[in-house]
Amino acid sequence: MFLKSLQWRLVWIFMAITVSITIVIWFWLNQSVELSYYQTFKKDIERNYNNWEMKDNPSPEEIIYDLRENRNSILIFRVRDYLSITVFDKKQNKIIYSSDSKYNNSNNPEGFYYDILKSKNLNEVLLGSEKGDQNPRAAKDNDGRVFFDYARSKGDFIVYFRFYREEWGGIIDKFNNILLVGCVFGIVASMALGYILSKTITVPIVDIMHKAQRLAAGDFDQALAVKSDDEIGKLTGAFNYMAGELKNTLLEISREKNKIETILNYMTDGIIAFNLQGEVIHANPASRKMLGVGEFDKNFNDFSRQYELGIRLEDVLYLGSTGNKERNVEVDGRYLRVHFVVFTDEEDKAGGVIAVLQDITEQEKLDKMRREFVANVSHELRTPLTSIKSYAETLMDGILEDRDTAERFLSVINSEADRMTRLVKDLLQLSRFDSRQMQWNIQDLSFVDLVTGTVEKMQLEARDKDLCVESYVIGDIPNIKGDRDRIEQVVLNVLSNAVKYTPRGGKITVYIGKIYSDVYMKVVDTGIGIPREDLPRIFERFYRVDKARSREMGGTGLGLSIAREIVEAHGGTISASSEVEKGTEITVSLPVQGLAREM
Repeated sequence: MFLKSLQWRLVWIFMAITVSITIVIWFWLNQSVELSYYQTFKKDIERNYNNWEMKDNPSPEEIIYDLRENRNSILIFRVRDYLSITVFDKKQNKIIYSSDSKYNNSNNPEGFYYDILKSKNLNEVLLGSEKGDQNPRAAKDNDGRVFFDYARSKGDFIVYFRFYREEWGGIIDKFNNILLVGCVFGIVASMALGYILSKTITVPIVDIMHKAQRLAAGDFDQALAVKSDDEIGKLTGAFNYMAGELKNTLLEISREKNKIETILNYMTDGIIAFNLQGEVIHANPASRKMLGVGEFDKNFNDFSRQYELGIRLEDVLYLGSTGNKERNVEVDGRYLRVHFVVFTDEEDKAGGVIAVLQDITEQEKLDKMRREFVANVSHELRTPLTSIKSYAETLMDGILEDRDTAERFLSVINSEADRMTRLVKDLLQLSRFDSRQMQWNIQDLSFVDLVTGTVEKMQLEARDKDLCVESYVIGDIPNIKGDRDRIEQVVLNVLSNAVKYTPRGGKITVYIGKIYSDVYMKVVDTGIGIPREDLPRIFERFYRVDKARSREMGGTGLGLSIAREIVEAHGGTISASSEVEKGTEITVSLPVQGLAREM
């Protein structure tokens, strides 16, 4: 726990520095004191040795006598308890004199002999050097006593000096005790000082850490007080700047995200995004609605298999611009076009695939209507042409001699030609509507007079079928602006259909009225009616509920289509309601001040 805390690690560093400095001082002080004593020991020996009144080649007796008797040598070398002199005979290889207590007071003087033979300084002189002083460091004897030693040659003899640690060890021990006490106080002081100083560093860092945690949790209103101009103060200022910039950046990202989500949610096109593993990461409401699902959780390949798209994720990701990445699919009666696009990250690497779904149901319906229209036109023209050609060929084969038959055939040819003429005329009129080349003669006109006049025109045809046709005007009907001929064509077409599809003895009622700012005509018959499934399509071109019966009655299948185009060009509406075997109700509504649209 302590090692994980920066504060306590700093405290331990302070303590380690204190202990390290103390150890260095202890080592240096011990070495310095020992070296000082050694240099003094060596200097005294050299000075007094040069003043020793002894000939160069003394005899053993002379050396022993000189050292034992109270002569100058005693005063020069001043043998003490911790300083000993030993004379070693090089020729006889033995000790002839020693003041060392270990030699004089021991039962094993040979042990001292073998002990001094380990001395590097003694061995150096034995090998021919004048003096041995190459080991300024303290050594240990067999008993563990620490000493300095020194050796000088004197003729055939070696004078060997030892200086034991007891002479200087007390002073070093006192120094060591003082250093130990100082080290303890230093450790305590460094701990306290390190704790105080570390808090000046760690407290701001801990504050920054806590603020950073809140920042990571989404609380961006975090600011720290800058209390100094040092690195901690600069770090605090950088944190405040970072928090502000992060808040602004995330707000901007959030705004962009919300904007994109709003765009995706309200797009009419469906959007489904997959990551590189094929897992769905987003599906907007339009896509779910198009596919008829509440939640979309399929991966890419399952999505492709379910809707028989015949494409894999790898095909989209790695084929690039090659291959067809569009598919058409039918889902619950709706036609969808699926386009696959690869999206990339900031390094222009593939990040996944987006499937864009477009509802092309209306387009498919229009294409289907166009195909049906072409087929119907071809069929409508082929039937009269076939009849004309057949009768004409029969006439050419010689039937002209039979006048009655020839006249009947010519009557059929004329009727079929009239039928083709009406069809071509209606087609041309629709073409003018589509190309907006229709010429309109806008004028003030009485809607009541126009409708009632058209009803009068249809009375003769209605009486031939024993139909009762009545008209009622409800309230005061204002004049309107429009093209009289075209509006009359609409009224005539609606009434003509009512007469055609109402059985004998039936009834047709026409209501003329005004509602709000529109005038209306409602034609109600007791005819055969229109099935519910066919009702939405009766205003389509060439659409017939009963095709065979419609042709028998001379209809082209374009009347209601033309009527709708005229009504809508005047800004009005036309609608139908019906029930099989009970009758049909057609309502035409026109604005009072409506003008024809630009055609």
